[in-house]
Amino acid sequence: MSPIETILIYAVIPVVALLLLFALTAVRGKGRAASYRAGDDWPHEPLWWIGNPKGTGLPEPTVEAVGATATRTARGGARGTW
Repeated sequence: MSPIETILIYAVIPVVALLLLFALTAVRGKGRAASYRAGDDWPHEPLWWIGNPKGTGLPEPTVEAVGATATRTARGGARGTW
């Protein structure tokens, strides 16, 4: 393999590939919708999980819906009382 082929394979082609990836990621598309910014109103329906349950407009769960409290079956835990 000649030195020109070596330089082409191991230097030029990787640089061109990296420049192509940079160009594809750096250039923003013109037809994109505006991104959501923190603090903006969310115009969509609530998802399966939401960090602010009061923001859904749904009623609070009742005591019957919550269920019974868990019973402790073993000692230990985060306190380290084994």
